[in-house]
Amino acid sequence: MKAFCVPPRCSVAVGNIFYGSEGYLVVNGYDKYGSFLGRDKKPGPSRKEGGDHYLNFIQAVRAHDKSILNAPVETAHLSSALAHLGNIAYRIGRTLKFDPINEKFINDDEANTLLTRPPRKPFAVPEKV
Repeated sequence: MKAFCVPPRCSVAVGNIFYGSEGYLVVNGYDKYGSFLGRDKKPGPSRKEGGDHYLNFIQAVRAHDKSILNAPVETAHLSSALAHLGNIAYRIGRTLKFDPINEKFINDDEANTLLTRPPRKPFAVPEKV
């Protein structure tokens, strides 16, 4: 596998570098990673090519089979929700308390109004389906 970076100089366009006691892990993009182990930074476990997550989701929907998903849909919901919550707190300009069970801010109507937006026609989903 080609390295994503040449140690010790590493950078990622979209991703993260995780440093640990045994080496480091470079996550590049959404589905590729490489690890470098020990003092001499020997290549460790890696994945050069990932899957097409969008295509995988569409295939699972068409098959009515969530067992073929690369990851649970809830994982995408939680990770994107975290970014949205951070953006809401930034826009409001204060610390917010969030109830993860009900997915609402606690006693904060102003913040709760930012959890949704008016749907664009013709993509509006009726209240009762």
